[in-house]
Amino acid sequence: IKAIESPNKDDDTQWLTYWVVYGVFSIAEFFSDIFLSWFPFYYMLKCGFLLWCMAPSPSNGSEFLYHRIIRPFFLKHEAQLDSVVKDLKDKA
Repeated sequence: IKAIESPNKDDDTQWLTYWVVYGVFSIAEFFSDIFLSWFPFYYMLKCGFLLWCMAPSPSNGSEFLYHRIIRPFFLKHEAQLDSVVKDLKDKA
């Protein structure tokens, strides 16, 4: 997330955004997969969702989800997340 928010926009912001959204989706799916797999067409909907997130358009799913959900949550809790990462780094 820090790389996406950097002032240098020469990097591949679209793909960094996709991978952040995919990572959040994977974590959520890890805990809810046992329930979601019972829904009909779940895997087809999941495939469609991931294709929507990868779509090569300016308003693709990963941009939408990142700017509407993930970024506001991260900015609200940035100091707490940084302190947790620093504590883990110090312990390692």
